[in-house]
Amino acid sequence: MSSSTPLAASSPASSPLRRGGTSGLLTLDHHGVVQSANQSAGAFWSTTADSLIGKPFVSLFAFEVVSDDPDMMEAQWDVLTATATAQRVPLAIQPDEESPATEVRLALETAVGHNVAWLATIELAPKTDRDSTATPGSPAGGATSSGAWEELARSDAAGFFDLNFLTGETHYSTAWKRMLGYPDADLSNDYDTWLKLIHPDDSAAAPDQVGRHTRSSRRTYSVELRMKHRRGHWMWIQSVGVQHFAADGELERVIGFHLDIAERKELEEQSVIAEDRLASLTEDGALAVFDLDFISGHAWTSLAWQDLVGDPVEHPDLGAFTRNFAKCHGDLTGFLSRFGGDEPWGGGYTVIKRSDRSEASVLLGLHRSSSRRGELTRVVGFAMIVPDGVASDSTSTRSAASGGVATSALNSLSEAVIITDEHGQITAMNVKAERFTGIPLAAATARRLDEVFNLVTLRDERPANDALDRALEVEGPPKLYTDHALAIEHGAPRPIVWTASQVRDDQQKAIGIIVVFRDPDEMTLSPEELIRANRFDSLGQLAGGIAHDFNNLLSTILGGISIAKENRDYGKLDDAETACMAAKTLTRQLLAFAKGNPGGTFSVVRPADILRDAVRVAASGSPVVVTVDLDENAGPIEVDRGQMIQVYQNLIINAMQAMPDPSVGKIHLTCRAISLPDGKLPPLAGGDYVQVDVQDNGSGIPEDKIDRIFEPFFTTKKTGTGLGLATVLSIVRKHGGQLGVDSTVGVGTTFTSFLPVTTKSIETGVRKPAALRFGTGRVLFMDDEKQLCEITKTMLESLDYKVDIVHRGEDALALYRKYHAVNRPYDVVLLDLTIVGGMGGEETFKRLREIDPEVRAIVSSGYDNDEMARQFLDSGFCGYLTKPYRVGELGQMLKGVLGG
Repeated sequence: MSSSTPLAASSPASSPLRRGGTSGLLTLDHHGVVQSANQSAGAFWSTTADSLIGKPFVSLFAFEVVSDDPDMMEAQWDVLTATATAQRVPLAIQPDEESPATEVRLALETAVGHNVAWLATIELAPKTDRDSTATPGSPAGGATSSGAWEELARSDAAGFFDLNFLTGETHYSTAWKRMLGYPDADLSNDYDTWLKLIHPDDSAAAPDQVGRHTRSSRRTYSVELRMKHRRGHWMWIQSVGVQHFAADGELERVIGFHLDIAERKELEEQSVIAEDRLASLTEDGALAVFDLDFISGHAWTSLAWQDLVGDPVEHPDLGAFTRNFAKCHGDLTGFLSRFGGDEPWGGGYTVIKRSDRSEASVLLGLHRSSSRRGELTRVVGFAMIVPDGVASDSTSTRSAASGGVATSALNSLSEAVIITDEHGQITAMNVKAERFTGIPLAAATARRLDEVFNLVTLRDERPANDALDRALEVEGPPKLYTDHALAIEHGAPRPIVWTASQVRDDQQKAIGIIVVFRDPDEMTLSPEELIRANRFDSLGQLAGGIAHDFNNLLSTILGGISIAKENRDYGKLDDAETACMAAKTLTRQLLAFAKGNPGGTFSVVRPADILRDAVRVAASGSPVVVTVDLDENAGPIEVDRGQMIQVYQNLIINAMQAMPDPSVGKIHLTCRAISLPDGKLPPLAGGDYVQVDVQDNGSGIPEDKIDRIFEPFFTTKKTGTGLGLATVLSIVRKHGGQLGVDSTVGVGTTFTSFLPVTTKSIETGVRKPAALRFGTGRVLFMDDEKQLCEITKTMLESLDYKVDIVHRGEDALALYRKYHAVNRPYDVVLLDLTIVGGMGGEETFKRLREIDPEVRAIVSSGYDNDEMARQFLDSGFCGYLTKPYRVGELGQMLKGVLGG
């Protein structure tokens, strides 16, 4: 427990406690900090009730293990909440080191109120207990214990151990053994048991290792390590306790307890994976992402954006974007507000102006946030470069509508294209359109569009005179039509798949029409192409809802922080932390869906996990109520996880789009195990399957459409692409399953999928080795970002390193030269690669080697590039640390460099 200054003591003779006072009552917050106390509570510690407020509750008791480590106190608080809620726990109170310990009984119960989570009751222990000679909280004889030690040792909250090298005695509590899957009698209480169970790679981090020299007779520790479970897998453990040393520095005894941290390590690893995927998408990939905050004036860009514009600046200003958008004309907010219409999510083609004054056509996607006054406050967007001539911005489109488009660009397309002016007069068409219609461009330019692009219905070849007009009236993205044929002057009508949209200028005035069409027999896609195309289509549909949910989470986070800063009320920080974890979870699921497994990697998973992940993303920002009824006992399935999540997200999205009124829409997912006999559901063989039903109360599917819903590019929705259900069927069959549909117009639709159960077991990932939570040595840290310096200094000091901070290479050289001259060189130097207006890390390292050829240096950079890392390591650096980094990553890097 905390070795804080003892509470002010009053005369024992005058204490109400000694006179038989009533129970002490204290209220505690979620972290176990005292919020209020009655007078009787103060009497237990021989002080006033007010002096207890603000103190960690666990610091008020006498324990064998004493530490100021926050992790230690948090773990002991976890032990108390796990044990004292089910029974009264014996503990000892000692107001100061000279006073005798008083045995009490503690009970905890949950409470509801402002900033209050727990109610603690303290009562004096029965006299027979207080007459006991055993000290509560300490082992008796190394094998048995009484009081708090006995109560905690019997609980499953923590596993206690005692390694006494002085006497050769070893003790493991029953809970310590149960944590590793062993009955008490199956593990011997000897040191060989410890050596047999600990992971070989973690032996250096174990508490039975000294780790560093110490002059103290006692040192607390907190490390993470792996121990072998009875079933054979390695289990992550947090070991917290105290080491006792002899006068010559020899380790005599280790006392501590173990906590199961497997779930926390899993979350840490998943967050690292999510960050890696996000980096691969926005940094290593071709997706140029930017975030513009017009309130603070700050901007952020990915490396792909910097490469796109040719300006490698980590912290650009808004003025740079005014220069990058070729059609901005100095008004950035006006340009972004008009781009793509009035909806929060907009997109289209525009031109980017690079730093070398060249231009590039890009596909631009924007999500805009505005104030109540309609002022633009924030824009998050992406840009993807497209080949010259394939797409253009509104200005080049206007020239195309007036006949100025490059013929070679249109002729390079596989689709037939016809372009008109604002009056419907044809101004341009490519070779593909000439061959399809049988009319050359010279003859077509004298005609109107409806004379050349003459549509008839595919079923009975009746004229479809209003089809083009209806297509141009559709709001939102253009729809793909599959029910028509093109009437030819000399020949039978030719079936086509086509779309049309109006061309508009910067003021949203219609200046022409573009029609794109193709032979449907030329539109076959492989299953992989179908899945990939649908993934991007679904991402576009999900983007608005996900942005809505993220803004809600950010509001909770920002609100909790602002309340803490302005009102000094820290109660809402728990909500902010919860919102952060929810945002990380949503990001992880979104990236899993977006990236998928390009290599078709199959893994064994629970169907319930797939459905939960699918609902979490697909239902974001939607008023439709989505409920899930899961059979947790349904057998595992062997699938491509990303593709299977895509299946059920598509079915949920499809159901949402079928709702006439989303505010009363309901979708219900059911998962259950089923055994099919042979011939019951051809072509499936008999066996065990998982059946998943996705049921909605939408408008239903007409009988004349239901037979075609799985055809690629067939859709009955205004904004559909016809890829969703075709993708679902392709993926399910690829996994050896089958898909069916049952629909009633006006009632709703149910899609049912069957996937085979596998006999393989659920796979568990391999975890990274643990890092030491403490270190030794002196560190010189150089970075020009002051806030980063402060937080890194706090990280290093938490790892027990001594640290000096400098902001320029010149200052680093001066400080290193000073201490090297008195034979006290730094153990390691961390150098930022780029210093604005000063000497950077690379040049500083070269100069440091002139002072000390043996200098150990680590380069720190925001560029995560393997080739760059190899280059610096080859030049003599001992390590390459990528920003941002956590305490554990920083500690492991230093451990490797200093240990090497």
